[in-house]
Amino acid sequence: MNFTDTHKKQYKIAIVAPVPFYYHVPLYRNFSTNPALDLTVIYCSDETLKGLDVKKMYQTKGNMVDQHDLLKGYSFKFLKNYSFNPSFVNWPFGLMNFGIWSEIQKGNYDMVILQAWTNVTWFIAFVACLVFRTKIAFMTDSNVLAESSKSPVKKFLKKILLEKLLFSKTTGFLTSGTANELFYQYYGVPKDKLVRIPFSWGYKEILVKAESLRGQRDALRTSSHITEDDLVMLYVGRFSQEKSPLTILEAFSKIDPRGKKLFLVGDGPQRQELERAIQKLNLRNVSLVGFKPREEVFQFYTMADVLLLPSLAETWGIVINEAMCFNLPIISSDKVGANLNLVQDGRNGFIFKSGDADDLAAKINQLAHLPQKERELFDIQSKKIITEWIGLDLQAQLNKILNLLK
Repeated sequence: MNFTDTHKKQYKIAIVAPVPFYYHVPLYRNFSTNPALDLTVIYCSDETLKGLDVKKMYQTKGNMVDQHDLLKGYSFKFLKNYSFNPSFVNWPFGLMNFGIWSEIQKGNYDMVILQAWTNVTWFIAFVACLVFRTKIAFMTDSNVLAESSKSPVKKFLKKILLEKLLFSKTTGFLTSGTANELFYQYYGVPKDKLVRIPFSWGYKEILVKAESLRGQRDALRTSSHITEDDLVMLYVGRFSQEKSPLTILEAFSKIDPRGKKLFLVGDGPQRQELERAIQKLNLRNVSLVGFKPREEVFQFYTMADVLLLPSLAETWGIVINEAMCFNLPIISSDKVGANLNLVQDGRNGFIFKSGDADDLAAKINQLAHLPQKERELFDIQSKKIITEWIGLDLQAQLNKILNLLK
């Protein structure tokens, strides 16, 4: 049953989001076009608008995207954050938006969608929904891959908190992909409460951007002293322990560097450690290019031949989606949530054991030694997989969420 066809009532829904994430905003715009839905996004912090997220996470100055573009095309409001150490990355006390209680009390929402359960604001919102009989949904990208490594005590406590206290009282779950769905099922959520909404969205525009940059590839490579035959490896992200960029440097030291170049785009607390490792391992053809806004990151995708993502823990891995729009094969660690949907080992990339530089080096060599035509097939398959992934009918999925409100 399609709510947009058979129901005139507008369903009033709030999404409680930490900040305006550039990869969520296109989804909010898409939802706002549905005539059955009256959507308001309630933000807990404006730090992405001020570049504070880049300062805190990358320890440098800059912005991912044009801040003004983050608030276009949908309804929103900001709540005051009373935290003594304010930031969405500081949990559980980084977001303390006490006004969420009155917002839910007076908002008359049919459903409130929460993007986490690890900050004070979401605890308050969850209890407020129970008190005021407002339906609750969760929209997170937590994945099952990290659960097996947790201690028995932590698993037991999470079973009680998530399965018994939170999830049993939740109407629906907007899932980012297979790893996220398996996480919810691991904690007792029935399949009929799961609705897939790949909420990192807006990739049709990136595909167009990739096509427009394709003709500049040779010029971009020449300006970066890359020859036609060089294999260009790319990492995009924070220089931090959980992202494990040091594993890339260790792997690079184990392979023949001739005809290979490595670019690490980003910044963060491990930058000096990476610089020391480059000197200690006497690595050549390695460039730490610093933090770049997305428009410039797109140029690096255009120049590259493969994306490396060595994370020790990664709920999804947005850079995989982006890189595949540029036809790049992926070499990813086995802890990355996107793998289960986007990276097919031996078809458009390879999966290696997280933290294992020898395994990563072997996968790099495997790709490097493929005949040119086989490597081109990897490129083609990446483009095909991401195109099929973004072909999901979001409005049809949204109608499934509205059906839960019945």
